[in-house]
Amino acid sequence: MNLTPAQVKNLMRRGLRFLIDPEPDSESKKLVRDYFGNRCAYCDRPTPPGEGDIDHLISAALGGANGLANRVLSCKPCNAQEKRHLDWKEFLKRKCAEQKVFEQRTLKIDSWVQRNGGHPVLDKELLALLESEAKRTTTEYDIACKAIKAKACG
Repeated sequence: MNLTPAQVKNLMRRGLRFLIDPEPDSESKKLVRDYFGNRCAYCDRPTPPGEGDIDHLISAALGGANGLANRVLSCKPCNAQEKRHLDWKEFLKRKCAEQKVFEQRTLKIDSWVQRNGGHPVLDKELLALLESEAKRTTTEYDIACKAIKAKACG
């Protein structure tokens, strides 16, 4: 697997975050899939095992935690190409042509959130520390890459 330096730095950031906010394990991800009936929580598209994503309702970039209360099943198009960092309710409104459908899906998602403890958001100071340390370590990575390239090419 060939990763770009940007991909490596993203993995480094995620690795630091996982120290305090780990990803759900496979059993927990199965609970999400089962609750949503292997269908996208946003558009209701079937998402068989091995397809789709366990998406953040509140994105990690905005402080949303990795816990189950902040995760739903999403098809790849909804998660990767459409929703991105949008507020999930605003995104859901866009996906639902009918108000009744919007209300049903919102109720299902809200029920999931409440069943799993509400929307936990990480502490702002802790997030700032994570960002600071991620920036420091990725800067060190850049320095190491330059040194290695200089030695290999020089």
